[in-house]
Amino acid sequence: FKDLDAYFASNYYDLRDRNRLARDSIRETLARVLHKYRRKEILLIAHSMGSIIAYDVLCQPNPDIHVNILVTIGSPLGLPVIISKIATEQKTRSKNGKKLCTPESVLEKWYNLSDLRDRVSLNYDLSDDYAKNSRRINPIDKVVYNNYKYKGDKNPHKSYGYLRTPEMAEIIHQFLDQGRTTAGKWLSHLLGRLAQRFWQV
Repeated sequence: FKDLDAYFASNYYDLRDRNRLARDSIRETLARVLHKYRRKEILLIAHSMGSIIAYDVLCQPNPDIHVNILVTIGSPLGLPVIISKIATEQKTRSKNGKKLCTPESVLEKWYNLSDLRDRVSLNYDLSDDYAKNSRRINPIDKVVYNNYKYKGDKNPHKSYGYLRTPEMAEIIHQFLDQGRTTAGKWLSHLLGRLAQRFWQV
């Protein structure tokens, strides 16, 4: 929550540039990478607060910034306080309760993976909160089991646990396998086998 306050604050500046808001520098970092690979097909995985940053960047009106697939994991984007902050900044939510929209920069799918025990993604059903974009894309919510443990302590919010769920493996497999390169298909097959082996242990 401290990080969220700093991100949305109007008086929290980049330490390297006192005339620039910290959130603008953070967003620019992601935007620069997406712009660099604009001619590639992109699957972007955004965890926790990273999902807020990804959403903000993808909502910017820049035709050179897009992703084919957006995957949010352990995301707080469904929390009313976050929706309110985004809506206030974008000035998009009207008094009649108009929803925020799926970014136009998402070209194919938006998957949202949540573990029901993850307190950060407590309001996990993003399809209720975000309207379809012009391509009729809105969040596809998937409830997953994040089995991450460290020294016996469970942490259902940890990114590693989300990244190794069968649902994530399937999303990556489909992305790599959709008529893409031979190397991509080989990698997709390898990831599928690794995921199967991991979940059988």
